[in-house]
Amino acid sequence: MARILIIEDDAIVRDALSVFLMRAGHQVAAAADGVAGVEAFEAEKPDLVILDRALPRLSGSGVFEKIHKAGPDVPVIVLTGHDDPEEGRIYLKHGAAAFLSKGDGLSRVLDEIDRFVAPAQPAAAPARILIAEDDEAMQGVLRRCLASAGYSVITAADGLQAERLAREHRPDIVLLDIFMPGKNGVEVLETLSRELPSTGFLMISGNEDEEIARDCLRKGAFDYIPKPPHLDSLENIIRNRLFLQRGSR
Repeated sequence: MARILIIEDDAIVRDALSVFLMRAGHQVAAAADGVAGVEAFEAEKPDLVILDRALPRLSGSGVFEKIHKAGPDVPVIVLTGHDDPEEGRIYLKHGAAAFLSKGDGLSRVLDEIDRFVAPAQPAAAPARILIAEDDEAMQGVLRRCLASAGYSVITAADGLQAERLAREHRPDIVLLDIFMPGKNGVEVLETLSRELPSTGFLMISGNEDEEIARDCLRKGAFDYIPKPPHLDSLENIIRNRLFLQRGSR
């Protein structure tokens, strides 16, 4: 377990990182502005810092200078919402462990964290979940969320691959994006719901797909979630569904 400090004013990014890291067994502290971040660094003495470069009250560069001076051996991963290679080179030259774009998704950040702190081993998987989603960033977020909750996770990037993997692994739950290349989620649902009657199918829909998502309920799906999904709600939906499926076996 590592002590990790997140200094980030975007509540969505801050909370998502906190959830993933705590589920991985780490101790997490968070601050929403630069001044609070420096104070938290002095109080928490973290093993690693995730630092947003654009912060209120004290800029990311100002925070970096203060915490790097106080703890030069503590790795600092700098996040930016505006790609600037030259600025990245400056941070790295002055001792930052990494300079990452938020546009690359949280999976990239979490992978980088794993370079510096050993992730905790997940508990034995109570269920197998197949995620069929062609958006790599969304697939990565869903995969990490469910894997950190202890599930065995399989991923597919298109409908045909989803069908093949579902037949091979017979998952307990399938998360199906409605629009995918090769074969869309509705077609996959119609095929697999007949072949795998013990599997639960949860559709992933954009706002414009809600009518189709509701139609999927009539075709065998047990529920649908909008994009981007609320991760705690997603876990609750899956946990409750698994409870019902096990009770019926």
